Amino acid sequence: MRTPDRLCPLIDQGVIQEVLRPLMSGKEADVYLVWSQGEERVAKVYKEANNRSFKHRADYTEGRRVRNTRKQRAMNKRSRYGRAEVEAEWRAAEVDIIYRLHAAGVRVPTPHDFVDGVLIMELIRGNDGEPAPRLVDVTFDPDEAHALFKHLLQEVVRMLCAGVVHGDLSDFNVLITPEGPVVIDFPQAVDPAANRNARNLLIRDVDNLTQFLARYDTRLRRTRYGQEMWQLYERGELDPETRLTGRFQRSQRKADTMSLLEEIEALERESRRKREALGLPPPRPARRPKLREGPPPKPITSSSDAPKARSEARSEARSGARSGARPGRGSGSGGPSGQEPGPGGGKRRRRRRRKRGRQARAPEPDRAGAGAGAPEPDRAGAEPRAEPRAGAPEPDGAGDDPFDDLDALLIAE
Repeated sequence: MRTPDRLCPLIDQGVIQEVLRPLMSGKEADVYLVWSQGEERVAKVYKEANNRSFKHRADYTEGRRVRNTRKQRAMNKRSRYGRAEVEAEWRAAEVDIIYRLHAAGVRVPTPHDFVDGVLIMELIRGNDGEPAPRLVDVTFDPDEAHALFKHLLQEVVRMLCAGVVHGDLSDFNVLITPEGPVVIDFPQAVDPAANRNARNLLIRDVDNLTQFLARYDTRLRRTRYGQEMWQLYERGELDPETRLTGRFQRSQRKADTMSLLEEIEALERESRRKREALGLPPPRPARRPKLREGPPPKPITSSSDAPKARSEARSEARSGARSGARPGRGSGSGGPSGQEPGPGGGKRRRRRRRKRGRQARAPEPDRAGAGAGAPEPDRAGAEPRAEPRAGAPEPDGAGDDPFDDLDALLIAE
């Protein structure tokens, strides 16, 4: 087969000796079977950013930081150099995470080399010695599906305890081997302590495994392992050997926000007292929270009412914003109070006001300004036209002279 361009430098450097065949192509990388260091291995070639079909990438990169502050500033500004560093960091993330999970006891492929954005790692083999099949390509009986789900659930627990949420775990990213399942594909993995989307991603990962294996074992359909797992993680009660039950009860305790505000005020008073003792100016007072006025929000009775309730809430917010930002919308020039419309009015209203002002300042043609009965002076010394007598018939075309308005305007000026 023709050697891919991205693998040619690795052949020249002696990292790999031969490209045997392609294994699979995903939404963010192409995987090849190669011969390296006297054995068959896998080369994962990451696609360029404009060729990937991975969606909502910002949800996964939140919280990722690099030690070099110059690189971090460039990545935040999205400059050309920063975009190149973001791309390099995205490719290198999988290597770091694989090493971390391997140390935590999670069954993952062993990495060997990472050169020029190409990851060389262990080839996972199946029962026949060929590359291992994916979970989606294998069928199970109910007992096998239940045992496999429990094993995968413990792997997810170990990953969470190691500070990793896969983020894209499904039946396409699990390989089946005689020794047990192997989890692959980690470039989009997130840190649960730094990413606000970690909870939703974890629950989605567990739900993906549950929905697939529930085809073979219907006992898994009513379980809620993802929510239970995250609740234990938030409380600090999760460890790699935790046995989950699949039952989850949402807390019904209401948050006491007033006590939190009182604690904040007490800290502010203490800070003010210390600054006064040191002779420093008092700090700027914090803004008082405004309590919501009006009737309480309507409770949502069922999941089908949720979209309608959200739509009504957005409509009320828009109408309130319009009424608050544009108090004088009904009047022609900013309302009775003389206030200018809010920033939402835009350029069109300002353009209309300027146009009305120009029309008001423009002089009206006054043909009586030259004296009653006096003939209008004509252009360039031409003979003046006599005013028609009262009651005399007007000649044809007398009222259509195109210079009448121009002459009156010149007289007025």
